[in-house]
Amino acid sequence: MSEFTLHDDARRSRILEAALNEFSEKGYKKASTNTIVREAQVSKGLLFHYFISKKELYIYICNAATDTITEELMEEVNFADRDVLNRLYQSTFTKIESYNKHPKFVKLFESVEQVEDAEIVERVTSKSLEVSNATFEAIFKNIDYYQFKDRLNVDRCLDVVKWTIDKIGFDWKQKYKGITTNENYEELKMDITNYLDLFRDAFYR
Repeated sequence: MSEFTLHDDARRSRILEAALNEFSEKGYKKASTNTIVREAQVSKGLLFHYFISKKELYIYICNAATDTITEELMEEVNFADRDVLNRLYQSTFTKIESYNKHPKFVKLFESVEQVEDAEIVERVTSKSLEVSNATFEAIFKNIDYYQFKDRLNVDRCLDVVKWTIDKIGFDWKQKYKGITTNENYEELKMDITNYLDLFRDAFYR
């Protein structure tokens, strides 16, 4: 089963799968393009025809993984429900389930922290931040403002919610760095649930 959406070009799909396996297992520096082309059953010339360099392939794989996680998230959010906290429940838990479903993505994202090439880190983290901001923007769009208590600045309330969820995720990653188990994911889900319930009590009528 492909981790990514399959391309019409079967050779390109094989390259992506082989590259994901290699980079997630060995990280960027130790990954071998020779191994990738051997596993993908293509020539090295074809690999570099598609991706120019090992660096560009790694960046592409990381960004494609981010896009896949985000697409799964957006497909599950019920945007007809204008309760923003309900949307956040759905989006956050879908994202957690996606990480559970794609352990190679998790290892790939973790490998970025070991990369010494500043350009790679900047381009991958910029993409991740861009996607995260766009996702929150979509979730916060066309919500029911009437649910919030009078005299509250809703935009600031939403900022607090966003910052809190981001901080919970950051702290969780630092605590369980390199160890992703169902128990750890359940702890994350519980923390987020508790905070969203707290926000519901604090912000809603």
